[in-house]
Parts: sequence; structure tokens; C-alpha cells
Amino acid sequence: MSVTAAGINRHPPTIPNRRTDIVKQKSIRPVAGSVALLVTVAVAATSCGDDDHPNDLSPAAAATTATSSPTAAAPTTSPSPTASSSQPVDPYAPRAMGKSVTTADGGATATVYAYRQPVARTAPRPDEQPGYVWGAADVKVCAGKTYPQGISVSNGPWTLVYVDDTQIEASSTGYNQFPEPEYPWGEKLLAPGRCVRGWITFPVPGNKRPVAVEYAPEDEPVAPRWAVK
Repeated sequence: MSVTAAGINRHPPTIPNRRTDIVKQKSIRPVAGSVALLVTVAVAATSCGDDDHPNDLSPAAAATTATSSPTAAAPTTSPSPTASSSQPVDPYAPRAMGKSVTTADGGATATVYAYRQPVARTAPRPDEQPGYVWGAADVKVCAGKTYPQGISVSNGPWTLVYVDDTQIEASSTGYNQFPEPEYPWGEKLLAPGRCVRGWITFPVPGNKRPVAVEYAPEDEPVAPRWAVK
């Protein structure tokens, strides 16, 4: 605990007067008596200081304590992953709904947003096939800037893929009950930077669902797919 000069000055000892008397009476040991009394005065002053500041450390003790205290070790952190460490996208793996895929030549960017089954329940059955219903996919295609004249789009490149690798093409028949807006049936020219979005309806077996929606434009080496949940 620290003993400040101010603490000592607040309690001036009265012993020095007694020391004078002792020196006069015992002149044969003035040095020893003076040293003893000085030690007594120092002890008394220290005790006074302790009462005023019981929790203080002396400057030397504080410095020693600060020096001897162990320094807290800096926390170690694991390096955060960077973009370079991310795995490349597998071109054969189905994408999630809402993810966009650009064709290899950059001519188009396609997106599938949803798949619904059944739809158009009041429409006639698909080709009068027992157990078949209508299913529909919400898709979009945007033309890139690779071809200044634009690209031609239709529902032809779109198919539904099943777990047994069978595929179903879009319906060649339309009914008013089909979901709208509809994606273009026939060829439609799409200028660079323009997009078209709509529903494509398919005749599908009612007792099973497709596993993916596929977009296979001409000359695309790996047709992208979107997983159907």
C-alpha cells in the first residue's frame, strides 16, 4: 500500500520533542537514540498513512506489480475464407430455384423461379391420358450482348426431367386455364439486354413430380438444370 508525502504531513508526530529530552539526558548515546527515535517516527508516520489509504500501493510496489503481472495473450483467430478458396460450381449439378445461369457463349441468361403441380385443374386432361395432370414452370430468359441482332426464344428448349432420366416437353396445346403470363410458345426475337418471363405448362403424370427443370438451347454443351423440391 502506498504512503504519500501528503499522508505523512497530515499527522505530524510529537515524538521529536521527546527525542530532544532523551538526547540531553543520555548524551553518551546520542547517535543510537536518534536512530531509534527516527525509526519510531517513521513507523508511526507509516501507520498513520496506512489508516488513511489502506488499499493504496507504494509507487515502487505498484510498478513491481504492473511489471510482474502476466500479459494477456492475444486471442488467436482463424483466417476467414476468401473467394479464391470457394469451390467452383459444378455445371452438372442442379441449381436452386431463383439462381441464374448464363449460357456458354454468353448469348442468354436463364432463371427458373418455381414449379407447380397440378395447375389448370378445370382444363381438359392432357391428351385424355388417365392419371395425367398439368404442371407449370415459371421461367425467364434475358438476351446477352454476344449477338447484336438478339436471340430467338420459345418454350422448345425447356423440359422436365424425372428421376428415371425421362423428360417431358412443353404442351403443344394451350387452354385459357393455363397459368399466366405465359412464356412465348413460338419463336420470339429478344433484343440484347431484353428479358422475357412467363409460365410454361407441361402434361405430367399426377402420381410423381419431376426432379429438375432443364434449359437446353441449341449448341449448349451442358444444359443447366434447376432442382424441383
